[in-house]
Amino acid sequence: MNQEQENIKLKSEIKLVKEIGEQIGYGHLMSLASALWKKSLKDKGYPEVGAFVTTLLPFIEKEMAEATESERKMYDDIIERLS
Repeated sequence: MNQEQENIKLKSEIKLVKEIGEQIGYGHLMSLASALWKKSLKDKGYPEVGAFVTTLLPFIEKEMAEATESERKMYDDIIERLS
């Protein structure tokens, strides 16, 4: 998939998430997504740890805070660029 195709796909995904988030609430969407992710991991026999991603930096262990912040910024940039 080239960059243009990737951007088209991301725009479509952003639109879907925005529509659902606006309809049911973003917090509820994230909670449901985390629960579904955890169930999917369990059903496949994988560890369930990490299936719920906290958004509050004070609750993230220090060694992961920088990586978490970097990933958050990456997604913020994608949203800004493509939505």
